[in-house]
Amino acid sequence: MNFIIKFKWPITIGLLVITALLFVVAPNLTKQAEDAGTFQLPDDADSKRAAEILNDAGAGEETISVVYSFDKTLDDTAKEEISSTVKEIQKLGEPVSSVLAPFATEELEAQLVSEDRKTVLVPITVDGSQEEVVELAKTIRTDVLNEQNSVYLTGEAIINHDVNLSAQEGLKRTEIITVVLIFALLLAVFRSLVTPIIPLMAVGITYLLSQSIVAFFIDWFGFPVSNYTQIFLVAILFGIGTDYCILLLSRFKEELGAGQPINDAIVRTYKTAGRTLYISGLAVFIGFFAIGFADFPIFKSAVAVAVGIAVLLLVLSTVMPFFMATLKEKMFWPSKKTVSHNDSKLWGWMSKLSVNRPLLSMLVVAAITVPLLFTYDDALSFNTVDEVGNSYESVKGLNAIESGFGQGDSLPVQVLLSSDEVLVTEDTVPYVEKLSAELVKIDGVDSVRSITRPAGEVITELYADYQIGRVAEGVNQAADGLDGAVQGLGQAPQAQTAPPNADAPQQNPLEGLNQISEGLHAAGDQLQGMSETKTIRDTGLYIPKGTLENEEFSQVIDRYAFGEETGTKLEVILTDNPYSPEAIDTVDRISETTERVIKDTPLEDAEVAIGGVSSINRDLSDISNSDFTQTVTIMLISLFVALAIIFRSFIMPLYMIGSLLLTYFTSVAVAEWIFVNGLGYDGISWAVPFFGFVMLIALGVDYSIFLLDRFREESTNGLSVVDAIKVSMSKMGTVIITAAIILAGTFGAMVPSGVLSLVQIATIVITGLLLYGLIVLPLLIPAMTVSFGNGVWWPFKKK
Repeated sequence: MNFIIKFKWPITIGLLVITALLFVVAPNLTKQAEDAGTFQLPDDADSKRAAEILNDAGAGEETISVVYSFDKTLDDTAKEEISSTVKEIQKLGEPVSSVLAPFATEELEAQLVSEDRKTVLVPITVDGSQEEVVELAKTIRTDVLNEQNSVYLTGEAIINHDVNLSAQEGLKRTEIITVVLIFALLLAVFRSLVTPIIPLMAVGITYLLSQSIVAFFIDWFGFPVSNYTQIFLVAILFGIGTDYCILLLSRFKEELGAGQPINDAIVRTYKTAGRTLYISGLAVFIGFFAIGFADFPIFKSAVAVAVGIAVLLLVLSTVMPFFMATLKEKMFWPSKKTVSHNDSKLWGWMSKLSVNRPLLSMLVVAAITVPLLFTYDDALSFNTVDEVGNSYESVKGLNAIESGFGQGDSLPVQVLLSSDEVLVTEDTVPYVEKLSAELVKIDGVDSVRSITRPAGEVITELYADYQIGRVAEGVNQAADGLDGAVQGLGQAPQAQTAPPNADAPQQNPLEGLNQISEGLHAAGDQLQGMSETKTIRDTGLYIPKGTLENEEFSQVIDRYAFGEETGTKLEVILTDNPYSPEAIDTVDRISETTERVIKDTPLEDAEVAIGGVSSINRDLSDISNSDFTQTVTIMLISLFVALAIIFRSFIMPLYMIGSLLLTYFTSVAVAEWIFVNGLGYDGISWAVPFFGFVMLIALGVDYSIFLLDRFREESTNGLSVVDAIKVSMSKMGTVIITAAIILAGTFGAMVPSGVLSLVQIATIVITGLLLYGLIVLPLLIPAMTVSFGNGVWWPFKKK
């Protein structure tokens, strides 16, 4: 530290130059997050495999929809307007592949116009990247639709773009609010105009340097990134960085108050509070570094915070000593005294309960937390639309589709069957219908669209019983014709004596017999073919040779076949919202049914993949659950080992971590009660429990370290366990409460972001920090400490 103080100017100037240079030349982290995509599922995820199958077959186009929502029933004027829109979009060319005209055929009109005839869809197939899809949507809005009211553009790609946009707009609001809030809180705490500026400058340098390094890591090493990366860097670095600054400034003021010279006060500050700082920083670093072991890139993207923590420790070890040595006592101008000089009266009072009556103290904590734990249902939501709210056009369009056609029609589940051989043949298509018929029976499925039921209703002409009826009808007609021909033959000689009628067509009864013969042979051939095919026995369907080559079938094949007819897809319309938990359960049933039905059929060897939003959410559910268990285990074990080594105790780390787990589950129960029971959401957003846990455990452990490292210091100075914990509570209480309020405030700045998952994460962290700082930490931790007595150092001995 003496070296840093001696060369404070060149070190600080060098750090500022490096920060500015990297900020200028570093890649755009915001752009990197948008390019990475919303979900970034692993390659073995079912929905990811479905997308790859379509892409490999050249059929991976995106579909967006122009949605017309009328107050009154569709009329001719509206029809003309829609038809004109279709023609204008078709003229745009690439990346537009095709546009379905709602009034081109009766079948399309039945599918694309709602039953009440107030909602009309114009589906547009787009062959391009998400960026190209978004740009096309902007072009359609400005050049084709202009300012038409009640006409919306929506689709999965547009919704995902709006989620990204909402997150970035929320980040900007969060940055501004965070800086203003921290300045105001520090101003209130230190009652100084200078002191608040120092943490903001130190943390500001940290944030700029950290995001530049992370951006380079993404470019160079494929570092994980998502929409959460920047906003977590802001919230955590500004929050925890300010906490660490308070810890250092408070101890520095104490040392100055004790009459220490400036340089000695700085050295002493870093030997005491600095040790606590590095221990806390190490614990937080371990917590976020453990995220790197997750499989899901979105979860792994929070590992960027570990980079930020490392940079923060570097800056606080260089820039803070610079300010201390340069400004000296003027750091606290104009205040002559700060909150750090006063022992905490609140924690002093609470120590009388927790230290003198530890069992009662534990019961108080239990009475506050346990009832909330019993209300926790672990209800999760996968509704991406909730992230952005109803103000975005894409969401309005989705709501219009759900209102006009039903919830499931907006984003159907895709069942893909892919093979190396041609699947669209007369011998295999009947089995596609068999699968369609079984899928439509599933609870949660409204209808199925496939190559045999393009409009959602089965083509009855394909069923064998229908065809047998037509054959029988033809045979009866042939029999009637035969009777007529025989009668004609019997009357032929008499007919010759009749006067000829030049205008009447003359037909040789022998020609009639030939036509009858041909018809009977054709009927015989069809019946023979039906008797020889296995498809009738298995499916009840029979497709005569050449049927699939008919022009009428070409449009259907174009829509439901891909990869030069080596693959086919079925669109499953759900009865529930595609984003709902119920939809995930339905996808499970769809997958199981598909595997069962195609067994022992010509489709048995085809690869099956399930695509669509509901399938993506099923994969998210499986992966997030797996990652939560794996990452939490690694994180807790790593924290325990680090704390055991630092405190030379196996006991303290156990109840430190245990108290944080109690706080987390209580906080997430409160969040569930607010958002599910109170506001009516399906559940807590799927990513929130993971991030909420990591944030609260990694940040909350800081405060127990603040307290117990001071306890270790006082115990080393010869105080008993009871006296050491009392002194520690008095000295650290105000610092911890202040730090918890400031960190809670920085997460509170997420609330105006408008992004639901961020608001929920903020709710969990704010609730947890305040619960921990005001109740659990001052009541439970001291009570546990004095209950163990000197055994708190087991299996080591007190130094």
